[in-house]
Amino acid sequence: RRNIVVIADEAHRSQYDFIDGYARHDIERAVEDKATVPIYYESRLARLALDEAQRPKIDPDFEGATEGEEIERKERLKIRWAQLEAVVGAPHRLKLIARDIVSHFDRRLEAIDGKAMIVCMSRRICVDLYRELIRRRPEWHHEDDADGVIKVVMTGSASDHPDWQPLIRKKKRREMLAKRFRDPGDPFGSCLFGTCGSPASTRRACTPCTWTSRCAATGSCRPLHA
Repeated sequence: RRNIVVIADEAHRSQYDFIDGYARHDIERAVEDKATVPIYYESRLARLALDEAQRPKIDPDFEGATEGEEIERKERLKIRWAQLEAVVGAPHRLKLIARDIVSHFDRRLEAIDGKAMIVCMSRRICVDLYRELIRRRPEWHHEDDADGVIKVVMTGSASDHPDWQPLIRKKKRREMLAKRFRDPGDPFGSCLFGTCGSPASTRRACTPCTWTSRCAATGSCRPLHA
């Protein structure tokens, strides 16, 4: 038969040649078709630095992110991930990023209304960056999900570090935050995702967007940190 159509959503670039005669609807075509708004990239780099005394740790979510990989390759990736995560999430670097995020977001709000999304390489980086941001802007924090300017969106379990527990939210609480974030009149203006991804429905609400990892940016947000 010649009338078989295969549709792959969010296929990785390495999978583009999995079938002859494929048609790729990339972000440039999506903009041309007006399926999404134009994306503007602004590179804002923070220097990498790592204290020799730091001991890299593996985020438990790594196992899920590399599911299906060969065992030998997976172990090599695990080592590289731990090393990179330690460098990307070094305390000095997170201080620089937090300072830049606050400054940049304030300037953006002077020019145009909008919200910000920050996607982190790991949950550990997400928590540490959140702590640094609210240290600079304590008025952004609030214990109640129905209040506050900034929130962490990540999953977890009772076995996670006790310091993380207040920031771990189950599905119902995450859905409540998503509803708040999509509301342009809600003061909830910034969210941190503790993985390399985020729901498209929340990305549409964003003006500036920060990636504190090596993940490529998608959707209608702007990556500021690589």
